[in-house]
Amino acid sequence: MKHELINLIKLNLIYKKKIIKYKHNKKDTNIIKIFIILNIIKYIKKTDNNTYIYLNNFYKHNLLTNLYKPSRSIFLKNIIIKKLTFKKKWIFLLSTNKGIMTNFEATKKKLGGILILKINNG
Repeated sequence: MKHELINLIKLNLIYKKKIIKYKHNKKDTNIIKIFIILNIIKYIKKTDNNTYIYLNNFYKHNLLTNLYKPSRSIFLKNIIIKKLTFKKKWIFLLSTNKGIMTNFEATKKKLGGILILKINNG
């Protein structure tokens, strides 16, 4: 699940651990790619059964806010995403019908989606 990986990364940033041992799912590849682009994850190593995720220690845990709750999902339209992107220095991770993407990709493709994660970039 997408929220399990995000919570695992946030907990390891709190306790300043560098390596996460994780069973890899195909659904989590987009989240891992986005975290590598945002420089939260340095790199990954895949073995047969497990994936080892190496984190950047300079990233603070309080900059990540997991907003995905299955009982209460927050849907953002494209217009609201544009307004929040220009006003604040936030990066959103959205689950759209085209896959998981950041708010910048969603505004280019004119898509809305369910809010998963907020990253305070300032």
